[in-house]
Amino acid sequence: MTTAVLAHDRIKDFDWAPSYVPGSTRYPTKFKIPGKTKDPFRTLVREYLSMEQEKDERQYGALEDVLSRTGAAARSDRGWMEALKLVLPMLVYAEYGAMKNMAQLVETVDNPELRQGYLTQALDEQRHVNQELYLLRHFARHAEDSEGFDRGMRVRGSNVFGRASRCCFENYFVNDPIESAITLSVVTETAYTNPLFVPLTEVAAFNGDDVTPGVFLSIQSDEARHMANGYSTLAAVLSVDENLPLAQEAFDRAFWCQHAFLDPLLGALYMYFTPQRINYVEKWQEWIVDDWVSGYIAKLERFGLKIPKHFAHAAERLQWLPHTAAMVGAATWPFHWWRFPGLDERGMEWMEQQFPGWHAIYGSFWEGYRALQDPKAGMIPFQAFPAAPPLCRVCAMPTVFPHPGAPTARVVEHAGRLHAFCSQPCQEIFDNCPERYLQMRAFDEIFDGWGLDEYIVKNGLLRADGRTLVAQPHVDDTKPMWTIDDIAKLGVEIVDPLRVLAAQNAGAADDSAAPTDGSEG
Repeated sequence: MTTAVLAHDRIKDFDWAPSYVPGSTRYPTKFKIPGKTKDPFRTLVREYLSMEQEKDERQYGALEDVLSRTGAAARSDRGWMEALKLVLPMLVYAEYGAMKNMAQLVETVDNPELRQGYLTQALDEQRHVNQELYLLRHFARHAEDSEGFDRGMRVRGSNVFGRASRCCFENYFVNDPIESAITLSVVTETAYTNPLFVPLTEVAAFNGDDVTPGVFLSIQSDEARHMANGYSTLAAVLSVDENLPLAQEAFDRAFWCQHAFLDPLLGALYMYFTPQRINYVEKWQEWIVDDWVSGYIAKLERFGLKIPKHFAHAAERLQWLPHTAAMVGAATWPFHWWRFPGLDERGMEWMEQQFPGWHAIYGSFWEGYRALQDPKAGMIPFQAFPAAPPLCRVCAMPTVFPHPGAPTARVVEHAGRLHAFCSQPCQEIFDNCPERYLQMRAFDEIFDGWGLDEYIVKNGLLRADGRTLVAQPHVDDTKPMWTIDDIAKLGVEIVDPLRVLAAQNAGAADDSAAPTDGSEG
C-alpha cells in the first residue's frame, strides 16, 4: 500500500464527534446512512487544492491575457452572446445551490468517507461560482454589445424565466438534504451536466467563442468527481432497505422538476440563438437515454431503483418543448435582459427538416416576429395572443406545454386560491406537499397591474442612455432599436390570469345563485 493511500485512510480515522456539544439537527434527514462506506474521491484535501489552483491559474491567466488582447469575445456570434447573457446568471445560482447542499451534507451525514467528498465538492462549487461570475465580468468588458451581462444577476429574481430557474435549482438545498443530493448529483450532474456543458461548449466553439469553452471544460473536469459523489451517496442510501421507497419518490420528483425547466431552456439555447444549430432532441437521446438511463440507472436496478416514474412522459413531450419555450421567450422579449434573435428563412427550413410539422405550429409566429422587429410596427408579439397563460405553481413555467395546440395545463383550487399546473406530474408534486408551494408567488401575481414600461424602468432594463431597451427583438445594430417611449405607447399591462379567472368564477357563482323568477334573492 502506498504512503499516500495510508495517509488518506489515516486522516479519515481522525474523524471524531465532540462530547461537549450536542450533535446538530439543523438539516435533518429521513434517510438512514451507514457509518462506513467507500470513499468516492480518494484524494487528500492538500492534493486537491494544489490541483485546482493550477487549473484556476491557467484559466484566469488566459482570460486576462491573450483572450482580452486578441478581442476574442468581440468575434463571437452575436446571437450566441445573447444566449450567454441569459444562461450564465442562472448557472451561478445553480452552483450556489450545489455549494449549499454539499455544506448541508457535511453537517448531516455521519460518515467520514462521504463527508470527504462533500467537502471537496463544496469547494468546487464555490470555485465554479467565481469562475462563472468572472466570465460574466469578462464579457461585460469585452463583448461587442455588453449591455445585459451586467444586469442578469440583479434582475433574474424578477424575470419570468429567472424565477423558473430558481424553482428548478432551489431543489438543490430545500427540504431533506439527501433528497436534494439525489436531485443535484444523481439527476442534474449525472444526467444533465453532459447536455449542458459538453454541447454548450461545442456550440460556443461553432459560433466563434474562444472564451467560454476554456471555463466550461474546466468546470466539466470536476463533474466526473461529483458524479462519483452522487453514486456513492445513492449506493449508501440504497444499502438500507427501508430507504428504497423514499429514494424512489425523491428520484421521481427530482427528475421531473429538472426536466420541466432544463429541457425547454437547453433546447431553446441550442436551436434558436445561433446560426450553427444543434438538434437538442438528438443530444437528449444520446446523453439522457443512452448514457444516463441505459448505463447509469441500469446499474442501480440491482438495488431496486427504477427509471423515474414520468420519464416516458418527458420523452414524449420533448419534441415540442424547446420550440414552445422559444416562442414564449421571443413573444415577451421586452421583459428580458437579453436580445432575442429571430429566425430567417434558412432557420425555418432547418426547423421543419429536423422536426416535421414544426411550420404548421410555429411558422406563422416567426414570420410575424420578423414583421414586428421595427418599432414603427407599433406592436410586440406578446399582444398577438388573446391572453397570457398562467404560470405553473411548481415549476413556474408558462402552462402552454408541450405546444399551444395541445397544452396539458390544469387549474385547481386549494386553500382558497387558484393554482395552475403545466402538467399532471407537477400537480402530483404539489398534491404530495402543498405547503412547500402555497407561499410562492408567481411572476404575474407579483407584477399584476404594472404597465410594461413601468416594469422595464423599475427593473433597470434600459441601456446607458436611459431610453433604449437592453432587450431587442433582433441582434442587428443596423436595425432600429426600441426605446421606452415606443413601449409606453403600446399601453401593455401585466395581468394575472388566475385573478381574472377567479373573478370570472365568482361572477358565474353569483349568477347561478341569483333567482331566475324575477323575485329578489
